[in-house]
Amino acid sequence: MSVEDLLNKIEDLLEEGKTGLLGGGKVKVDADAIRAIISEIRISMPDEVIQARKIAAERKVILSQASDAAELKIKQAEIQARKLVEESEITKNAELNAQEILNEAKRQAADLVEKAKANSNEIIANAQKWASELRTGASAFVETIMNESDQILSQSIEDFSKSLNKVRIASQQLKNATGKPDGNA
Repeated sequence: MSVEDLLNKIEDLLEEGKTGLLGGGKVKVDADAIRAIISEIRISMPDEVIQARKIAAERKVILSQASDAAELKIKQAEIQARKLVEESEITKNAELNAQEILNEAKRQAADLVEKAKANSNEIIANAQKWASELRTGASAFVETIMNESDQILSQSIEDFSKSLNKVRIASQQLKNATGKPDGNA
């Protein structure tokens, strides 16, 4: 018999009981019958109580595990956030360094071009002056000057090429640091 059935039996005994002289909802009942039912309840109840206690204990364990898992996830998220911030700072520094290198390379390239133009203009001016002063032998002299100009221009182009390679290297470093392709490739 279930606990519910036994409780219903107690209610039936109370209903069947005789109202006493005192009134106020007091009833005379068979105490031995009620004691017998209570004994049966005690015998029937332990399985249900044990099962309820197990469920409550399991609930506590599940809640504790869920809480631990949530704390672990929060810690992992905080660590990941810190890593992302650090990586962002590294990327920003790399971009700044790359931009500085790129600006310096452009400045050096512009300086080299200006020097090459100035040298070239100076040599040409000297060649014209010498040509007008020395009509004889001017052809050989101009040829020598032009060869020097070619060498200086070749050197300037070589210097410019080196600077351009520096710019490409800086651009590649920026690309590698940010993981983004640059638009000039």
